[in-house]
Amino acid sequence: MHPIARLSLSLLLLCLLSANVIASPKFATDAEIRDIDRFVAQTLQTLPEIPSIGIAVVRDGKTFARAYGYADIARKVHADAQTGYYTGSNTKAYTAVVCTMLAKDGVIDLDAPVTKYLSELKWPAPIDPAKMTLRRFLSHTSGIENNGVVFRTAFTGEHSPKELIRILGMSTQAKEGFRYDNLGYVVASLVIERVTGKKWQDVLDQKLFEPLGMHRTTAYMSEARRHPIASPYDINGSGEMAFLEFGWKIDATMHAAGGIVTTPADLAKWMEANLTQGRIPTSAFAETQKQQTPATRKSFLFDGVGYGFGWYQSDWHGEKLIYHGGGYEGWRSVFSFLPEKKIAVGAMTNAGLSHSPLELVSAYIYDRLMNVPDVEKTYAEKLAQLRARFDTVKKNQIADTAKRAGRASMLQHPLRAYAGQYDSPTLGTLTIEQRGDKLIASVGHLRGELQPFTDAESARVELIPGTGEVLQFVFSAAPEPDALKWSDEVLPRRK
Repeated sequence: MHPIARLSLSLLLLCLLSANVIASPKFATDAEIRDIDRFVAQTLQTLPEIPSIGIAVVRDGKTFARAYGYADIARKVHADAQTGYYTGSNTKAYTAVVCTMLAKDGVIDLDAPVTKYLSELKWPAPIDPAKMTLRRFLSHTSGIENNGVVFRTAFTGEHSPKELIRILGMSTQAKEGFRYDNLGYVVASLVIERVTGKKWQDVLDQKLFEPLGMHRTTAYMSEARRHPIASPYDINGSGEMAFLEFGWKIDATMHAAGGIVTTPADLAKWMEANLTQGRIPTSAFAETQKQQTPATRKSFLFDGVGYGFGWYQSDWHGEKLIYHGGGYEGWRSVFSFLPEKKIAVGAMTNAGLSHSPLELVSAYIYDRLMNVPDVEKTYAEKLAQLRARFDTVKKNQIADTAKRAGRASMLQHPLRAYAGQYDSPTLGTLTIEQRGDKLIASVGHLRGELQPFTDAESARVELIPGTGEVLQFVFSAAPEPDALKWSDEVLPRRK
């Protein structure tokens, strides 16, 4: 049983209140703070799959940062305001502000083709180079897709600027309009590096982290792990919460669409900067926050209707709401603010199951600070709904794991026949190795054991935990496969 689940609410709250708290004077009344503490504690008790929650709240220029629960369950290390959390796609807003700052300074033009800066980039037909602007990339409306760039930067770590530009030249046309993915922000980082002569991580540090006093925020995982940082957890195939080694990013997989570690204390400074637009040019924030394109996104509580640069637009009780979520296996985050009310809430956790608890905590804080009627009853009911949803997810996950365990192998040849290297010009080289009575697939930073699948000469592999993929081996007359199908590509076997 999760250690938090064994504690009574009063004992849990006592443990949580001993954590390091950073707050400005008169952030809120004592009663408001007690209610926030109590609700987050109740959330952790009801959803013991979540080890910890770190929050940052801003109200009328006053800030409050605190963390609740365990940064490390095995070692019983409590999270606090100085605990690091990986924030995933909430990185996009930071990258976007740097782009709008550079645009304000005349260093880049958001509406110029990116080939103005990446002159060696040759887009394949029928992609129109004139339409491939930073504005379209930052608003997810480029109309192209490229799984290789996204896969390498987020997961395998096998990339360099030269290699990414080569792979960009193999992009394909997609539907017009809003299409969310990481591609545009990776392209933005290539432009940032080209015009500044510095790594995009160092530009963020110079233009954002240092000026805002965010000294524990970094886009290098190696730097983040030199300081207290939460450990990543997720639900395993048995429905139990377990430490997830995969959740530890490396520097090569920290990218401009998802590559920042921050603390609740530093997050408060970031949220305050977005609300007050101080210390950074006002126009830089305004450009990222305004709607650039219509965008529909359904969520537990926060539904998107438009998108800026790194931020969705929505509303909360008729008030304009700006928000974004982020995640990776073992991590989730939700950052949001009500600009007219001058209230912002950032929430982070070291569990990868769902954004929903963070949206719930954020919404509760908004409603409590705005004195919405019946807030306690309303959120008790929403928390119960979330518990039921978690139970369904866990039940289905256990059933799916059991079903897969009952499959027989559909591989028809000796295991050694499948071993080899299979090359993709976009995704990289997928290596299959025999280790005893198992086949192991690896590419870059990823590896996973091949498991039975239902089709002849196929296998399932989880290179990314919880996201199984099918490998279909292709044979002709040879006793060994000539190629394998992976994703949407056919990878020839290296001779």
